[in-house]
Amino acid sequence: MPDRYIERVLNGDKEAFRFIIREYKEDAYNLAISIVKEEYAAKEVVQKSFINAYEGLAEFRKEAAFKTWFHRIVVNESYQLLRSRKPNRNQPFNEEQHIDSSKNSVHRDIDEQHKRHCIQIVLKAMKPDESLALRLFYLYEYSIKEVCEITGWSNSNTKVILHRARNSMREKLSKNFNLKPEEV
Repeated sequence: MPDRYIERVLNGDKEAFRFIIREYKEDAYNLAISIVKEEYAAKEVVQKSFINAYEGLAEFRKEAAFKTWFHRIVVNESYQLLRSRKPNRNQPFNEEQHIDSSKNSVHRDIDEQHKRHCIQIVLKAMKPDESLALRLFYLYEYSIKEVCEITGWSNSNTKVILHRARNSMREKLSKNFNLKPEEV
């Protein structure tokens, strides 16, 4: 679907890029927040990523899907922002983030929202590589090969990061929210 918009942009139709922005801004933000952990910083990364994609669109060779190519830009911009800052890779949980999940919820949708909220808090508290790996593999359903393309990690490194990330997620959900992996 974005191919025709890419062609229109390359032929001088700057307005066609609006479609691409609308289509990919939410995913880009979610990837960025996984890595940089701050809303303002994530928005900055997304903005820079779209500018880079627009300026580099002529270099897009269609060897991978546009989405994969663009996500690679977002990941690179996110890590570049992290490198330019002081290391703060492991954000500890704070009191406000801790949610007592031992209460039984009468409404199933409230319980599901609670679980999703807990997962988002844990993703935000995790190391950027681990959070990114989980989001790409499980939420965006990229294959290991595609995760490698987006992140630049080797196949074995991707598997190791995913393994550590799953263990970390399991531990944090259990310890901080009294949730068992099978409940999520």
